[in-house]
Amino acid sequence: MKNDSRKARREADRVAQAAREAAGLAPGAALPAERDQVPAPVAAAPPAPESADAATPQSATAPAATVQPAKDADAGTDPKTEAASPAPAPERVHRAKTRGRALGLVGSLGVLCLGAAAIAAGSVFPPATAATGTPVALTSLPAGDALASCPATMKLFTGAGSGVDPEFAPASKDARTGVRAAVLSDSAGRIPGTEMLRNDAGVEATIAPRLSAAEAAKATGAGADGTSERKGAPGAVSNYAESLTVHAQPLGGVQSLVSAVRSYSAADGDLAGLAAAGCTAPSAESWLTGAVTTPGSTAVLNLVNPSASVAQVRVDLRGADGMVSAPSLGALAVAPGESKSIILAGYAPNEKALSAKVTSSGGRINATIQQSTLRGLVPGGVDYLGGSATANNTQVIPGVAILDPKLSGELAKPAANSDAAAELVLAATSAEGATVKVRALGRNGEVPIPGGGEVVVASNATARMPLGGLPAGQYTIVVEGDSAVSASVKMVRGTKANEPIDLAWAGAANRLGSENLMVLPPVGRSTLVLNAPEDTATVSVRALGADGKLSATRNIELSGGKTVALAASDFGAGTTALVLSATGAPGYASAVVQDGAFGIAAVPVSDAALGSKGVQVLLRD
Repeated sequence: MKNDSRKARREADRVAQAAREAAGLAPGAALPAERDQVPAPVAAAPPAPESADAATPQSATAPAATVQPAKDADAGTDPKTEAASPAPAPERVHRAKTRGRALGLVGSLGVLCLGAAAIAAGSVFPPATAATGTPVALTSLPAGDALASCPATMKLFTGAGSGVDPEFAPASKDARTGVRAAVLSDSAGRIPGTEMLRNDAGVEATIAPRLSAAEAAKATGAGADGTSERKGAPGAVSNYAESLTVHAQPLGGVQSLVSAVRSYSAADGDLAGLAAAGCTAPSAESWLTGAVTTPGSTAVLNLVNPSASVAQVRVDLRGADGMVSAPSLGALAVAPGESKSIILAGYAPNEKALSAKVTSSGGRINATIQQSTLRGLVPGGVDYLGGSATANNTQVIPGVAILDPKLSGELAKPAANSDAAAELVLAATSAEGATVKVRALGRNGEVPIPGGGEVVVASNATARMPLGGLPAGQYTIVVEGDSAVSASVKMVRGTKANEPIDLAWAGAANRLGSENLMVLPPVGRSTLVLNAPEDTATVSVRALGADGKLSATRNIELSGGKTVALAASDFGAGTTALVLSATGAPGYASAVVQDGAFGIAAVPVSDAALGSKGVQVLLRD
């Protein structure tokens, strides 16, 4: 911009000097325009005979038809006109030409000076900024590895210092733990590179070798013969007890579909029971609803940072009376690859239902609550509380198993078992609280909830509503509030009050997409539970076998709010995972897992894979 200004000034000086020479002025003398003087009007010359000389000024009042066309230096002279008109006086013609040239040059000089000033101004004043409402285009980012982060196995709490990072010990001698993962190929049958990584980024297990960057970037719509060659790769179950993160590389610019599940089971010891946690992508916000911190119950919030950036974490707790004051949980730094454990009873004791909102900036976090209960000397249940659907006015919780009301009442009779009953847990997310209407959808549609199915949740509080009066069966619970809430259902399973009882939490689910993957635990008996609460939907299900082959598609029609429950074995022997696709009205799914006489757990469906992401990039000084 500065070079252009200097060039314009040099050009203006050159033109000004030419104007001085044409006006007969000495070099450096000021031109009339430079002295801010307006040249006096030129007196009209006496009418002259018509001339072809273009330099002769025309009268301002002359009709346009009498104006002669101007002739430039290359224009010739009409011989007939020259012969018919006498030549004007030489001195008058010379003076007229000189004045015309001088005024023309001065006008050009003025235009150039204005242009130079505009250029110079552009180098001094900043350019005008875009209007506030101007849309900013999206910048496409390439798809990264799909992640499924799994919590550590259940461990026995043995001591507490400040309430953060307690000591743990193995749960029992016969406890079994494992992480099972599976990944799907693209339509051409290419399996993406998939690995299980420890927190230190070391490889615990390789499910499929990583493809080269060039090969992975190729977009292929089908196999060589034009048909889909979709298949899967179920990995061997890893017995690694600490947290793991499964990485699957993208293919053709689209994230691969990967899922995993952590399972734990034990028949004896303080942590007897069945627990399962769906492995999820690390998140910037997680809602965990339903923790118990009454005497005999232990709730430990585990935070894992599998990313390469430090995570600044905030934990907000909501109890029966509203927000819980916990200033030390407002700024927790979790380094890359680090885990932190927080004993929630140290901040919110004696809560029968506690919710936690975990938010992070920088690195993203995998947050789970390890919940365990000991009723005197009798195991009272174990499970993971994982992140559920984001707080909303409407929540859908599929996969709720209800015991026979008579048995449920007997299990809860002893004082130590008073909270061993199925219940819905709701957390209001605002100061206004929430009034919530609850519907229970069984195999034949809606079932009346004893007590009316309505609950009022106080400002920023967590409330409970019993479900034990419902007939035995598989249900989908629908929550509709006048304000956003988070929700989960606590389930109970057992045979006698003085024998071990197990607990499980089913969280609010996200609706099914075009393709979701749910890996089933390697222990217990899994049941797929489906529902479309509002209208008719079709869910297509394909089973992934241990050999990596996908079964034929089975279409399941959902209508009338009826809950459909199908055993995983119905889709074929050796089923390790299910691939689900939904069309029509919003459909929801979950799996209920039962093991032995009292073990129970719930497994959510993983989110659909993502393509490349678009972000707005704003450039600022």
